[in-house]
Amino acid sequence: MLMNYYPFHPGDYLRDTAHLSPMEDITYRRLLDLYYLSEMPIPLETDLVSRRLRLGSDLVSSVLKEFFVEAPEGWIHRRCDKEIAAYQARSERAKQNGKAGGRPKKTQSVISGLATETQEKTNQNQNQNQEPKEKKHTLTKPDVTEVVAYCQEIGLPAADGVAVFDKWTGSGWKNGGQAIKDWKATIRAWKAQGYMPSQKRGSSAYGRPQATHNGRPPSCL
Repeated sequence: MLMNYYPFHPGDYLRDTAHLSPMEDITYRRLLDLYYLSEMPIPLETDLVSRRLRLGSDLVSSVLKEFFVEAPEGWIHRRCDKEIAAYQARSERAKQNGKAGGRPKKTQSVISGLATETQEKTNQNQNQNQEPKEKKHTLTKPDVTEVVAYCQEIGLPAADGVAVFDKWTGSGWKNGGQAIKDWKATIRAWKAQGYMPSQKRGSSAYGRPQATHNGRPPSCL
């Protein structure tokens, strides 16, 4: 099934494309549409792509070099790749649900006006007016070797572990102002979202390169 829909964020787009001419803007939008419809990188044959988009090859080449990354398999766009992967995962879940007969239906809890045993227990709990106290979760802070080892275990370089440990130590083991409850889960989430230092290659949400310092990309942390 073709990807006929993809999320569009006007604020991010305008921030990254405000400098473009009208024709460059049209070219970029058509390249994004082509990327999502084909669910694969833009072919390296610029003349072929230009004819398909009905635009000049010089214009297409200029926009590709600014917003995409050239690779052996074609011109890639990391934001597009993430959206396509999420779309394909949703499609696969829907297909599996269809094979299983659709989503599970809720069972009827009341038959012929008689309360079931489950309803009776629910009423008893409500009458007690007692709410269980929320258990406090205390983080067992790891040392730097544990963080590094876990990063390497899930396919990240040791440098990512050191950077994460230093960041959290300096912030009092908080992430976005909130206390970290599960540091391994946080690392996995950052990896999935491409926030680890080794994953950041100077690209913004829509692919425009960011400024570098001394020839190195800025740290994502």
